[in-house]
Amino acid sequence: MTLSEAIIKRMKDLMNIKNIENPYQLALKCGLDESVIRSVLTGRTTHPNIHTMFYIAFGFNMTLAEFYNDKLFDIDNIDDN
Repeated sequence: MTLSEAIIKRMKDLMNIKNIENPYQLALKCGLDESVIRSVLTGRTTHPNIHTMFYIAFGFNMTLAEFYNDKLFDIDNIDDN
């Protein structure tokens, strides 16, 4: 799985857990434009910057460390070659 795919999966999993129904709702919680959220979720943005990820984590009411603290991001699970 690529890092981008892991980010997408983590976001979708968290949206499901936190009952965030669509990218618009997440965008409101993040304070980001909906197009930014959609770009990350569709994989169009393959390497979202740290600023974007900070606000995405904020939208889930968590820190960056909490967002990335998932087995999805274990080095053995990421293949960006």
